[in-house]
Amino acid sequence: MVKEKAYAKINLFLNVVAKRFDGFHDLEMVMASLELHDVLEFRKNTTDEIVVISDLEITKDVKDNLVYQIAMFLKDEFEVKEGVIININKNIPIAAGLAGGSADAAATFRGLNKFWKLNLTHDDMAKLGLEFGSDIPFCIYNKLCIAKGRGEELVFLKTKLKIPVLLVNPNILISTKEVFKQVKSDNIIEKKMSDMTNAIFNKNFELISRELHNSLEEITFKLNPEIRKLKNHLIDTGLKGVLMSGSGSTVFAIENKKNKLQYSLGTLRDDYYKIITKIR
Repeated sequence: MVKEKAYAKINLFLNVVAKRFDGFHDLEMVMASLELHDVLEFRKNTTDEIVVISDLEITKDVKDNLVYQIAMFLKDEFEVKEGVIININKNIPIAAGLAGGSADAAATFRGLNKFWKLNLTHDDMAKLGLEFGSDIPFCIYNKLCIAKGRGEELVFLKTKLKIPVLLVNPNILISTKEVFKQVKSDNIIEKKMSDMTNAIFNKNFELISRELHNSLEEITFKLNPEIRKLKNHLIDTGLKGVLMSGSGSTVFAIENKKNKLQYSLGTLRDDYYKIITKIR
C-alpha cells in the first residue's frame, strides 16, 4: 500500500491581473501549504479496475471526481495493466477555497507514480496536472511560492513561515467558476505583490498581516454576504491578519500568538467548520 498526504493551501496574496484569450485569468499569487491534509491510500485491486472510495461524497458520480479522472488518464497514458483501489480520507472541506480537490488530485499523481512505478519527476507531474486544474502544479510541490499565469508559473520562496492559522468555513459552497465569471476590470482591487514577498523574506509578521490581499473577496462577499460577516466577526475579536482564501468560502486568520486564535475560535458558531492549523 502507498499513502500520500494531500495538503490544503491558502492564498496570502491573490491579484487577478487580466482575462486571457483561453477564458482563464492571469493571476499573481503567494500560496502557502498548510499542515491540514487529506490522506489518500492506494491499494492493489484484484481486477484491472480503478475504484475510488471516500468517507465524504465529493461528486455525485465517481467519474466526475478528479482522483478517478487522473487515475484513468495515467493508466491509459502509461498502458498500466493493474487496477487500484484509492481510499480518500477527507479532512479539508469541499469547495472551500483551500484547494482540497487539487490537493487530492496532486496526491493521486504522486501516489500512483510510486504505486505503478511510473518514474515521473515532480516537474512532469506538475505539467500533466495543469491540464486538470490550475492549483494542481502548486499542490504537487506544496512549497511556499509565488504563482503566476493560471498558477503554473511557480517561483519557490526559501523562507519557512510556520505561522499558526485559524481556518473557518461557514459551510457555504462556492463555485469558483461563478466567482470568476463576475470578474470585471472595474471591480478588481489591485495591490503590489512585492510588498508581501518582502515581508515574507524578512519574516516580518506584522507586515505580512498588513499585506494580505485577495482581489476576489468583494465579488464573493456580494454573492454571499455571510462570508463578509464572518471576516468582520474575526476582526472584531481582535485578529488583524484576516482574509478569505481563494474564491471562498473559507476565511483564515494568521497570528503568532496561538491563544488569540483559540479565543476567536471559541466565539464562532458551533455549525461552522473551524480548526487551528499551521503554515508548513
